[in-house]
Amino acid sequence: MDIGGPGLRVARAALFAVVCVLASLAMHLLAGGSPVHLPLIGAATVSTGCVAFALARRRLSGAALLGFCFLFQYGMHHLFALGAVTPPADHHTGGAAATLGMAVAHGVVAVLSAAWLSRGESALAELLHLLVARLLVLLRPRVPAVGPVVFRRAAEAVPDGRFLTSVLRRRGPPVQPAR
Repeated sequence: MDIGGPGLRVARAALFAVVCVLASLAMHLLAGGSPVHLPLIGAATVSTGCVAFALARRRLSGAALLGFCFLFQYGMHHLFALGAVTPPADHHTGGAAATLGMAVAHGVVAVLSAAWLSRGESALAELLHLLVARLLVLLRPRVPAVGPVVFRRAAEAVPDGRFLTSVLRRRGPPVQPAR
């Protein structure tokens, strides 16, 4: 089974984009960010899905995945901050309250996303291979047995008290004299 086929890549990229953007949004809100307009969440999901689809064509190193995930989290933070539904009480900071908690929140999501991409792809491939192998076993045509299968035990040898059952005898002098 080709885990890198376009159909499966679209499904994987879409699932990754939805989960990644929702996790990023949740952590953004938990870290003190303002609520975000729905079209911006959709734009973040579509852009993440498109890049995930493009990057899923070949296997990337862990460092490259982590770099891409940090880059996207940085972009999502700024996108969420620009399109935030800011209540009037928050205007006194000018929207520039980038705290350590916000950086940690997006950093955690970036690390988790990179870990999912690096290990989750292998796990998905292995799971699909096992599923296909199991389905092939189940779909294999069964050949009925000709008759009842009877397993018989081999007759056990009864020891007769002799230790040597065969002896090789060679009488005569050696072929070459010893020196």
